[in-house]
Amino acid sequence: MGFHLFRSRHAFEHEHRSRPSARIRLERDGHAHIRRMAAAIESVPWTNTLLSLLWFGGPVTIAGALGGYYLGYGHLPTMGNLIFFFFFAVLTGASGIASTILNNYRRAGRYRRATQRIARVMSALPDIIHATRNLSVEGLEGEARQREAATLLLRRPDLSPAGLELAAQELLGDETHARLLVDIDVYRRQGLFARIQDLYDEHHDTLSAQLSALDELAPEAASLLRDRFQGRAPQLYDGVPRPPNFIENILAAIEEDDDLLMTMKDVEAMLVLAFELINGRELPTLMFEYKGQWRRARMLDTLERARSRYRIAQATGLSRLRALSSYLAEQEDTLVEDTPVGLRSDVLLERTREAMNDLALRIHQQADHAESHRHDIETRQQLRTSARTLSNAMRLFKHMRHGYEQTGRHHAQLLRLSERWDRHSEDTPRLHLKGTRPGLRIREDSIALDDHDKATFHRQLLAFLDADVLPRLNRETPRAFTADTAKRLAIEIAVILEPMVHLSHPEVQRAIYATHAADFSPIEPHLSGASKAALGAALVSEVRDDLSRSAESLALALVRHYRIELEDDTIDFLHRHYGARRNMLTLVSKHDERQRRPVSLLSQGLPSIGPPSRLWYRALVRARQVLG
Repeated sequence: MGFHLFRSRHAFEHEHRSRPSARIRLERDGHAHIRRMAAAIESVPWTNTLLSLLWFGGPVTIAGALGGYYLGYGHLPTMGNLIFFFFFAVLTGASGIASTILNNYRRAGRYRRATQRIARVMSALPDIIHATRNLSVEGLEGEARQREAATLLLRRPDLSPAGLELAAQELLGDETHARLLVDIDVYRRQGLFARIQDLYDEHHDTLSAQLSALDELAPEAASLLRDRFQGRAPQLYDGVPRPPNFIENILAAIEEDDDLLMTMKDVEAMLVLAFELINGRELPTLMFEYKGQWRRARMLDTLERARSRYRIAQATGLSRLRALSSYLAEQEDTLVEDTPVGLRSDVLLERTREAMNDLALRIHQQADHAESHRHDIETRQQLRTSARTLSNAMRLFKHMRHGYEQTGRHHAQLLRLSERWDRHSEDTPRLHLKGTRPGLRIREDSIALDDHDKATFHRQLLAFLDADVLPRLNRETPRAFTADTAKRLAIEIAVILEPMVHLSHPEVQRAIYATHAADFSPIEPHLSGASKAALGAALVSEVRDDLSRSAESLALALVRHYRIELEDDTIDFLHRHYGARRNMLTLVSKHDERQRRPVSLLSQGLPSIGPPSRLWYRALVRARQVLG
């Protein structure tokens, strides 16, 4: 299965036209996957239950009665007693068999309904993911829309030569280099990397200039295109990075009752996470635990929670800055055109402030024109739209400032708890990799849904899909699938998953962010539900669990917050078992005592954002005066 997923779309379609058995096999695998999930949720081995009833209701009951009678009275029962025991055994056995048959008849109905629910959810979620990506592109305009669409194409591992040429043409506007990329991809598929190097060296100067210019506008697209020109294509087992802090953004939107706090990228990430979990994805986690005195163990738990909250808070301010930038990019006639993927925080802040200043100045101009031309309805409508855009942007700006202030408070709390940990340390604790001695240990765990959770998820989500989502997916209907609908769906999924995997817990969020999501781009909308289920399960199994980032993070926490030296055996263990980079671990271990103070620099977070500009307030007041 995995081999076919790497092929180009052209090869995939050709194979399915020339080999109908491949499509039939995919359908059969999908139906089998759905039946296994439904069986694990609803079905029971009723034949075993029936045999058990026959055995215990017949021979076992009679033998027990005879043995008990003999032990109690010292002789075998009379004929009348034998008739009683026999009739009792037959009646109870027959009643048990009848109730089992009736119960399994009812279970068969539940099994069929469970199968239908699973098949519908498996078929609907990939289509909704595609619709959400389309909404992300639809919110942009002009060249920004072209760049975003081309970036989505370049992420596909099985992108055809025609798709590569189209993406390069959209991003570079150069037919020569677009055709060059097709030639490089042909050589890549044949493993001729020496020839790829020849072509890349031949066009290096002009390519570097074009990619550097693209890097200023769309860093992610430039990085993907640069890899393609060097003969490197995305691989399914690597997965795709998750948007930073997407869970916290959705939870913040629920808490603040403001869906502007989440972007369409956050919505897509939540949909992908849900589809992964119902397809059996287990997300590995690494965390500390303390074995020894219960007071020290409780202090460690408190310190770990504070560290997780601080890291989430660090990402919250930047995520809200990205939400503000995304919102401005989706509005008409603003200076922000591209989605804020891959841009530094200081660049994002500068661009958003410039865009909001420009919008405020435009509101003053529109207000002056509307005041002098009171019957110009179009100008008043433009003024109303601009004022609403600036008002929403200011609300997001205030949320961003609040998130940055929260970072400072969590940072101060983390420092207090770190100092408390040091004060109550009789001696320097050690990290024990094995044995039962008191001290810190690394504990492995996983985030996954069990069969009961999957049944609950399918049932609750399908009720929401039927009521509010599936009728909108057909673009021909008056109620089309919109960004508001997608955001409501993401909120619903977060609410359903919360009691199952505890998404609101900082350590759970940190573990999810440390993993890469499965790449579901090979699942195309025209496929059947069974094919989507089979491909979904195969793509989830393709993703390689990478704990290197988590291990490096734990090593840094050991040195910074717990002031534990990284010994050679610890470095070897983290490198060998989790793939942590040895040079990074060595660099962390060589911090001196002054550098290993329990401090996480706030300078690594957001730049100083300052208060909202008075120009923005004056523009809104001026618009309100004119509009009344």
